[in-house]
Amino acid sequence: MFNSIYEVKIEGKDVKRFIKTLYKRKIELLNISYDNESIFIKLDKSNYEKLLEIKTIYEITLTKLYGLDKYKYLLKKNMIFILSVCVGFLLLFCLSNIIFEVEIVHQKKEIRTLISKELKRYNLEKYNFVLSFDKQEEIVKNILDNNKEKLEWMEIERVGIKYIVRVEERIINNIPKEEEPRHIVAKKDGIIMHVDASRGEIVKRINDYVKKGDIIISGNINKEEEIKNQVSATGNVYAEVWYEVTVDMPLTYREEYKTGKSKNALTFSFFGHSYSLFDFWPYKEKKIQENIIFKNNILPIKLSFNHEEELRVIDEVYTYEEAIDKAIEKAREKLLLQLKDDEEILFEKKLKTEQNNSTIIVTVFFKVYENITDYAKIEENVEDENIEGNTTG
Repeated sequence: MFNSIYEVKIEGKDVKRFIKTLYKRKIELLNISYDNESIFIKLDKSNYEKLLEIKTIYEITLTKLYGLDKYKYLLKKNMIFILSVCVGFLLLFCLSNIIFEVEIVHQKKEIRTLISKELKRYNLEKYNFVLSFDKQEEIVKNILDNNKEKLEWMEIERVGIKYIVRVEERIINNIPKEEEPRHIVAKKDGIIMHVDASRGEIVKRINDYVKKGDIIISGNINKEEEIKNQVSATGNVYAEVWYEVTVDMPLTYREEYKTGKSKNALTFSFFGHSYSLFDFWPYKEKKIQENIIFKNNILPIKLSFNHEEELRVIDEVYTYEEAIDKAIEKAREKLLLQLKDDEEILFEKKLKTEQNNSTIIVTVFFKVYENITDYAKIEENVEDENIEGNTTG
């Protein structure tokens, strides 16, 4: 493969005589073939160079090259074209990895200004190279940690040569004033499991059943069945509450979701097959937004600059029992999403199961330890409900 072989055509009168001359000059020939008044010979590089040194009236033409010199010859002949293509691809690769716009999505100007300053601290601004997904996540975490009182949520999404930054402002709910008289009431029906009161009178006890709106910690301070004072009741009430969660689970389950990773890729398509150029770590599953650069209406070829988003695909086939277990698991996950850190699931039980064609419908019952604390203002000049009447033994 690496030995260079030259095929030469020799034309002229009595070319066989010239061959004898080559032998006299000790030029080694690897192969000889005759074609009327022409002869084709093959020889290696050193002997080819000796051949060119001979002064002769015969016409000597190089017809073919084999081995390493062939590639050197082609490279030299097409050097300008190859360099142009390489420079073009390099330029395209660089341009596709430079951010030309950073858009911050929020209504308030002061929030947009804050985010803009924070992003510049991490060199996330236009005309800089794109950052890896992990680096973007790190920047988001740092900005949120540094602005806990102002920012609730933030996301950086790359769309082509543009970053879109979405942000939500932290809204601090107005907490009732300490001076405002109020009761702590039940947010929903349940059985009380724990009461923590720092101000006010506890009128419900552990294991009492309460309905939504029932007073648990009263803001009325009573003495000898008379209201002596009104305060802002303060504390927390935890209760056992109940949920029924219904989940549809297909026996053939397929789920696609974006991982958050994206990139641009130069893609060449030929006869329905696509090949990504300079993409050394292609996504296994992806969503493609195609931007065609060149398309031939006669030949089935196409060059496009695509935006690709990585997808994670879950493709499974379940038995009847496996589908039920998966449905219960999804019901649990669905409920846990709405629970806070100090709340938990106490008990779960499958209530009923139905099958509709290839889908299993499962209803699950849950007992949950949950904070049911809510507040009710004590209206002025209105006598509160009788405390004893609200107490359940």
